[in-house]
Amino acid sequence: MLKLVMFVKRRPDLSHEAFREHYENVHAPLASANMPQIIKYVRNYLAPLPNQPEPPCDCVTEMWYEDEAGLKETMAWMRSDASRELHEDEDRFMDRSAMRAFIATECETDR
Repeated sequence: MLKLVMFVKRRPDLSHEAFREHYENVHAPLASANMPQIIKYVRNYLAPLPNQPEPPCDCVTEMWYEDEAGLKETMAWMRSDASRELHEDEDRFMDRSAMRAFIATECETDR
């Protein structure tokens, strides 16, 4: 399995609540409907611990793929005209210039 991790920042004119509401109720369903290669899709909303600075991003998004072929299909779709609606929606609530994406290798420790 392969995992893509994205660090997502909200637009500066949006509150944390408005960002989360839009992501959960508009964007996540839109992404899920258009990217069937994603087998698990998780959004982790960040909040600072007491006496700590604001996190550098508002959400850590995780997308799992069965294999590299699924990720490549998704990336090809994201570069196509078919993804215009998704990109337009991202502009409504994300600071896309601040977004960063990485392939993650997950390691677990048994307890």
